[in-house]
Amino acid sequence: MATILLGAVVAAASRKLYFIHDDDGDDLVWNSNEAYLFMGVARRGYRISYMEYPWATLKQLLYGVRLPDDQRSSVTVVHLTAYGVDRHVVEMLDEQPGNFPILYTPRHGYIYANCEGQLCKWTGNRFETATEEEQRRLDGTSQLDEQNMDKGWSRRGFGEASSDYQFAVDVGRTFKLEVTNKLLDRTWRGALSVDVVRPGQNAERIWYLDGRSRRVGRVEYEASFARH
Repeated sequence: MATILLGAVVAAASRKLYFIHDDDGDDLVWNSNEAYLFMGVARRGYRISYMEYPWATLKQLLYGVRLPDDQRSSVTVVHLTAYGVDRHVVEMLDEQPGNFPILYTPRHGYIYANCEGQLCKWTGNRFETATEEEQRRLDGTSQLDEQNMDKGWSRRGFGEASSDYQFAVDVGRTFKLEVTNKLLDRTWRGALSVDVVRPGQNAERIWYLDGRSRRVGRVEYEASFARH
């Protein structure tokens, strides 16, 4: 009996449950012809043994914090025009949360941003450090605000939240973006979606993020944190 019990304890301690949780911080930048969505996602992964799981659940209910076993962050950039949708995913080299570019500001034909304290710009498929001339002309990151945007541009920040909200942005007469966050069950987490609506067409969903932690299998978990 003791041997059987010991075997059960060892099995419970060695077998794992896998969970993934996504947090986001998003920005919308637009004018009358085009729009850019910058969707920053911090993904955290937890590998919890069967034996540890009840205590981890209790800790979460008591608002305790468990450090992730794995984490990565990325920015999905969606460029929308009258002609279609272009999408790029940029992996952040620094895996720590909060390392996303911020303060997106259209200037002189580029969208500049603050990349961890340095002036950078979106070049169509990646973020690049601004040249020395651009650094001087824009005074580093000090002019990354709405007052210094090129004429006709606007920006708005948003993200998954613990309350319902919705807003829409008209991009000239070409299309409209509808942003919706809906509170899910009693988890105090939301589901965030972005749809593009073009005249005479059905709405097209271009972004969806479920803010709840979710259990996944080992293969999906490992794929989620694999570097490509």
